[in-house]
Amino acid sequence: MAGIGSCRWSSLPSDLIHLISTKLPDLSDRARMRAVCKTWHSSVSLLDPSPCLPWLVPWNMREKEEILCYSLSSRKTYKIHCPQLRGACLQGMAGRFVLCYRRGPSKSLSLFNPLTGIEIPLPCPEDGCTFAVVSNPLQEDVVAVAGYTPNADEIWVALIRRGDQTWGRHNLDINYQEGVCVYCDGFYYVNQYNQYEMPTQIVDATTGEVVTTVPPPDTGSYLIAYQNILETSGQILLIYRHETTGKLEDIAFGIYRLDQVRGHYQWAEVRSIGDRMLFLDNFVGFTLKSTDFPGYRGNCIYFQLQDDLEHRKPLLCWHDLENGTTKAMPNFCGKWGTWIIPNF
Repeated sequence: MAGIGSCRWSSLPSDLIHLISTKLPDLSDRARMRAVCKTWHSSVSLLDPSPCLPWLVPWNMREKEEILCYSLSSRKTYKIHCPQLRGACLQGMAGRFVLCYRRGPSKSLSLFNPLTGIEIPLPCPEDGCTFAVVSNPLQEDVVAVAGYTPNADEIWVALIRRGDQTWGRHNLDINYQEGVCVYCDGFYYVNQYNQYEMPTQIVDATTGEVVTTVPPPDTGSYLIAYQNILETSGQILLIYRHETTGKLEDIAFGIYRLDQVRGHYQWAEVRSIGDRMLFLDNFVGFTLKSTDFPGYRGNCIYFQLQDDLEHRKPLLCWHDLENGTTKAMPNFCGKWGTWIIPNF
């Protein structure tokens, strides 16, 4: 073994070094690998399209200029200096970007990449509204948002495609106070936020008309503490989170898939999501394949909990759908936030 030293490591073939780097689940690991030596630096690309595990970032930057990023792979929090985000709200992910909203006299809306500093301006809605991304977070060519304008008491949905100068916007003439919504292939799927089951409205994104109403799934006697609706692989999923005591061990999830049977839509219960890992935040959600990340299990949900009876602080949790157990992720910085997938 005396012949194996640093020179031997630096002499590894470039294609082998690159292959090893694609197996690292976190972009920060690839950056450290590039710092080993000149050979590794030239062989490892941060622009590689290999999948990365997401980071969780706080949604409200307030007056801070450093964004705190909690990495799932390292279980650590990293700081990225982003003076451009001072006072901004991060309203959800859109591909390589996060939707960035700045309030006040110089209000603005843009897609922003915190790693590169690249910013794409978007038309800004009127002042005083709150909104969030409701399109698939893994896509950036089409961005859809749902919002509420308090002074006008308006609930609305809006859509913009890359290159457009204006939003395609519609007010919703439906009961959608503090609801959840997702956009997919020309339609919005809207649920009201409530402790009990609520029907789903399917809205045409072009006309704003309600196409049909889908009856809620049967959850038995469970109360709904929180719900998400999302699109993954062309399917619409409705996720209910049930909490009976406020303790981690009593959290349960119900997952339902929107099916069309004999021309009618209905929710069908999903017992397992297979090799998928489901990531939920306060806005929407997305799935990744666990097989792309060695050492990680599928059929699980990563989600945030406002607080529980034991910790009394925001938690990032992992729920195993197979055995129904929930655990808090270690070293979480305790900031309520949204997911981003780090990418240059």
